[in-house]
Amino acid sequence: MQLTQQCISALGHAGLFENRAHMSRFKELMNCFENYPFFSRGLCKCMYLSAWDDEHFLVMLETLNVLALDKSRDTQIMSDQKDELQADTDEDSQVIIQLSDAWLKNQHYDVPFERLTEGGAYIIRQGFKAAEIIDQLFVQAARQR
Repeated sequence: MQLTQQCISALGHAGLFENRAHMSRFKELMNCFENYPFFSRGLCKCMYLSAWDDEHFLVMLETLNVLALDKSRDTQIMSDQKDELQADTDEDSQVIIQLSDAWLKNQHYDVPFERLTEGGAYIIRQGFKAAEIIDQLFVQAARQR
């Protein structure tokens, strides 16, 4: 089974899609970019978070299209744009961007939950649940190669 389908199935089974639109946006990102050299488990986790709503989905889609057109082999440009993205955003979005950057770099990030709204904390907690499943799927995929 293709990684996209495995992710959608596992995340859906775990109840981690907020609605059909969330699942559809995630599926679109995965289908479009899973086979690019810059695709990684960290990016997959970021895709899950960005698929939460149209606004963040469109930012991710635009960024990944640039990477694809530039024939990028990594997501360094996303880390480079982190400060620019955070400039005019609320606290929740700033923390989500920092978490996403850590995931892209395969680094640990201590989320300052005390600074988040209830909604922001919920999104990040769901993101961590999804991240565990995504990690497991990537490990399984690596074993099968």
